[in-house]
Amino acid sequence: MIINSLRAAGDVKFPVYMGVISMWGVSVTLSYILGIHFGLGLVGVWIAFAVDEWFRGILMFWRWKSRAWENMSFVKAVEQVESV
Repeated sequence: MIINSLRAAGDVKFPVYMGVISMWGVSVTLSYILGIHFGLGLVGVWIAFAVDEWFRGILMFWRWKSRAWENMSFVKAVEQVESV
């Protein structure tokens, strides 16, 4: 839900980049380590997926709380001019 909120607020690049980095860096790496190296198989892969989801969730929540997305938008604000 937070990822879609960030995208709707105009912060598109951060969720996409962090998603790709997280999926390849955390999910694939941990899947290999837990599933193959430690011999957990499919259970290790599911654990890696869960860790990846939590990691991305925490990153997106941190981004939301940082309020950095407030300076990004698809449409520039129009200043209202008072009529004389």
